[in-house]
Amino acid sequence: MSIVSHVSGNFSPGGTPRVSFEVFPARSTMQSDGMAELARVMGKYDPLFVSVTYGAGGTSHQASFGTVGQLLAVGGLNVVGHLTCAGQSRAQTDAVIERYAAQGVKGILALRGDMPGLSGPYQPHPEGYQNAADLAGALIARGGLDTYVAAYPEVHPASGSGHACISNLKTKLATGAKAAITQFFFDNRDYFHFMEQVRAAGIYQPIVPGILLIHDFAKVASFAAKCHARIPDHLHAAFEGLAPHSSQHKARACELAAQQIMQLAAQGVDHVHIYSMNRPDLVDQTCKLAGIAQTAYTASAM
Repeated sequence: MSIVSHVSGNFSPGGTPRVSFEVFPARSTMQSDGMAELARVMGKYDPLFVSVTYGAGGTSHQASFGTVGQLLAVGGLNVVGHLTCAGQSRAQTDAVIERYAAQGVKGILALRGDMPGLSGPYQPHPEGYQNAADLAGALIARGGLDTYVAAYPEVHPASGSGHACISNLKTKLATGAKAAITQFFFDNRDYFHFMEQVRAAGIYQPIVPGILLIHDFAKVASFAAKCHARIPDHLHAAFEGLAPHSSQHKARACELAAQQIMQLAAQGVDHVHIYSMNRPDLVDQTCKLAGIAQTAYTASAM
């Protein structure tokens, strides 16, 4: 059997993939007001879940809780909260887990996170969880919440090598985590090459590919460089001369993301995780172009 038929879980030849989405916390009244429209659009595509980021170095914890609450108030959306352990004691991290659970989240994406202030090499808090695997293990032991971890097709900057990165992924998934969600990538060959290495290492849990909607090519390219995510030459050419807020830029971004999703689906991928950038227009157009199935969905008032 082809290795791609084990890529992300339930292989369905010729089918369109299910989706999940990532959103970032609303940090202003304007962003908060826009969350209702974003939730409405995401809900149209029957997402498996919507994940809410937690903030590098713990910079947006309260905003994360607020956005989780907004999405849960909509009704019908399964929400997954991101959680980092960097710079926090076990007691502080556990308090976040319990707050998420009390809010009604269905799962947690366990992450190591960056050092507070985003400076210096990572050092575990002396009274905290050591890393993402340690955190994932605690979540599994607690029970009651789906646990997800992160994967890095182009190698995490702190790993040093692809072998070390895959070894770390294996350790995280050995805790009993449900699946891994990848860092965004722009060349599907990078994902499938990664999957060959992952399966060869004896990792058989679902590895869900992450697709980033390019809301502003210059900003995405700058961020990708920090994440060690490669920008292929064809993307530079595709966005050359396009203003980030122009209709041409938007159309190009949606076409490219949809093509990437459809190519993954053609190879047997049945679930993609879309980094929405909180842009309902990009979400809607990309999902339509990719043929993602719509469902009758009506968001309640927030």
